Amino acid sequence: MGLDIIIPVVILAVIMPLAFLWARSNLKDAGTSPIEPVEAPGGRLTSNALRDVPSPPWRVVYEIGDDKLGDIEHVLIGPGGIFALQTSMDVLPGAPDPDPDARAIAEPAIARGGLDDALARCAMTSDRLVRIHWGVPVEGGPNALDVLPGLTAVAGRSITDWVAGLPQDNLTDAQVDLAWQTVVTAIGRPDPLA
Repeated sequence: MGLDIIIPVVILAVIMPLAFLWARSNLKDAGTSPIEPVEAPGGRLTSNALRDVPSPPWRVVYEIGDDKLGDIEHVLIGPGGIFALQTSMDVLPGAPDPDPDARAIAEPAIARGGLDDALARCAMTSDRLVRIHWGVPVEGGPNALDVLPGLTAVAGRSITDWVAGLPQDNLTDAQVDLAWQTVVTAIGRPDPLA
């Protein structure tokens, strides 16, 4: 064996393990994994649960993109009103804060802002923001509660019960269809009543 073969073999035997150790320590120091964690599809859970809501009289705008109405994932429209829905993977919150600050009270109205802008086309506004919670249910806890003025928390497994308990005389059938048509076309989908 000549030096032409021995030198490259020695270099490979020394350099390659050092390169792997260096790369490995840099990945550990960065604290990141090259594989991104997958988040639970909470919006899809809510979407599937909303399919059990009676239609008509209720209409649902499903799975709205973030670029359309902000953080609003779904819109529920029916005789009980117009509701902007968000999904949370947290448990249903406990008792509401008896003395919330002004910022906390304003957050639901701000979150509904994009929806209210769309509904302004038909001279309507949304009634409230509803957070659907899919965390582990608390035994003996409520199915829904008003957390703040304009914000209701609903247990994900109880959406149909919550809808059934809503008043049925806030909107007429024509108003429901008009609001539904307005929201659907405002987010760029085809007119459902055309």
